[in-house]
Amino acid sequence: MLMRRALLGILLGVAALTTALAAEKGVSQRPNVLFILADDLGYGDLGCYGAEKVETPHIDALARAGRRFTQAYSPCSVCTPSRYNLLTGRYAWRTWVGGSTLWANDPLLIEPERFTLADLFKSQGYATACLGKWHLGFGQPGMEGWDDVLGPDYNRDLKPGPLELGFDYFWGFPHVSQYPHFIIENHRVLGLDPKDPVRITPDKRPGFELDYLHRPRSGLAAALGQAGGEKSRYQHEDLATKLTARAVEWLDHAPKKQPFFLYLAHRNIHSPLIPAPKFQGTSSIGPYGDFINELDDSVGQVLAALERNGLVDNTLVILSSDNGGVKEYRPNDHPEVEGHRINGPLRGQKTTVYEGGVRVPLMARWPGHIEAGSVDATSLVALTDVMATMADFFDAKLPENAAEDSFSFLGALLDGVSSESPRRESLVVDSFRETLGIRRGSWKLILGQNGGGANYPLEVDPTLPAGQLYHLAEDLGEEHNRYTEEPEKVAELTAELQRIRDSGRSR
Repeated sequence: MLMRRALLGILLGVAALTTALAAEKGVSQRPNVLFILADDLGYGDLGCYGAEKVETPHIDALARAGRRFTQAYSPCSVCTPSRYNLLTGRYAWRTWVGGSTLWANDPLLIEPERFTLADLFKSQGYATACLGKWHLGFGQPGMEGWDDVLGPDYNRDLKPGPLELGFDYFWGFPHVSQYPHFIIENHRVLGLDPKDPVRITPDKRPGFELDYLHRPRSGLAAALGQAGGEKSRYQHEDLATKLTARAVEWLDHAPKKQPFFLYLAHRNIHSPLIPAPKFQGTSSIGPYGDFINELDDSVGQVLAALERNGLVDNTLVILSSDNGGVKEYRPNDHPEVEGHRINGPLRGQKTTVYEGGVRVPLMARWPGHIEAGSVDATSLVALTDVMATMADFFDAKLPENAAEDSFSFLGALLDGVSSESPRRESLVVDSFRETLGIRRGSWKLILGQNGGGANYPLEVDPTLPAGQLYHLAEDLGEEHNRYTEEPEKVAELTAELQRIRDSGRSR
């Protein structure tokens, strides 16, 4: 922690100088930044990305007022790694979690000494806040109250956590659908009755034993239970409403004398699909569509709060998703809900390395700096790149041991802004079962025979090629495997992926 404070002090000391440097790029002001990360929102779940059976007027209006990207990715198709990628600018498969998710008894995945996106904003004089789904763990082994099987004691201060990673304020929940079900503010569970303490209970079912990393060996059902803490429990149908109200309240009282970075990690549209009663039955495709309606309404309320407080013109708003949409955790090339293709024309879904698992909607609005109604159909960008992009905007030099896989897309994001930072040329993507793939240009190589998703077979089929190679410009649906037809391209991409793995960084 002392090293973190020293580093931030140095960066704060030079922050004033970066304003003049930013002006040289054609940017004369420092905007507030609102990053909205939807949960499990598919590439085909929005009207602005082609959905016809659902309506998303508020999100579509955001896209019309700014720029929509069609080649944007979450480098991993699962919740926890996606959040790690965004906040650190580093591929999560380089960590012990791999392509899987954390559980309530897991420690904080991001090392407290690692430089984060929130640290970057703080170094530039920003107020920082994280609202919503965290899913990156709390505490560390050896801390007071830590149990080697059940993890942190949720009746005590939960740290290290978001506040130790650069956020001034945190209001949110450990994850969604898993136990425990409560809201945490800063370091403490809200509404917890000391006479009814929370107790995390291990799952006794065969196959869910805990390993040395305190993680279940199998991963699709809640491997932990919750006892106690009854007054602090939330109901799933209330969670989006509570989060929206908290975000609006925070914006209504946002700092007036300094810019802010608000990371709003939404709960929708992750299962269980239980929207608030006012949204139930509002869609023609059932609860899935109802949940999208609730998300869109939430985004509308948050954007209205910006407008009400006179913050629209000086706020960069970015909206994306942590991974592709999902219907069921089983092999499904084109998951549909009542005829609605949740990932549009893309193959696969959440947990897979196919495009439907990792290509995500991404849009940005900053009036006067981003052309309204514009579409970027060529830039290869990823959630991992937000760190380098904002550092490029500030002309801030990132620490050598930070953002190892982050590339700036500042020139693609803002009109009239020059950038000499290297652009992303290749991207490594990951799946739940840690099947890796790499995209370079229009070519995409997958080092496995399937998408590597949950419940996909692990056995090798000797009658099939060892891997998969697709040319996305000609085959967006990943239907024609050219692995045996293009051995030189396979060798080239395999070597590049191995180099990225071995070097510990790609930037």
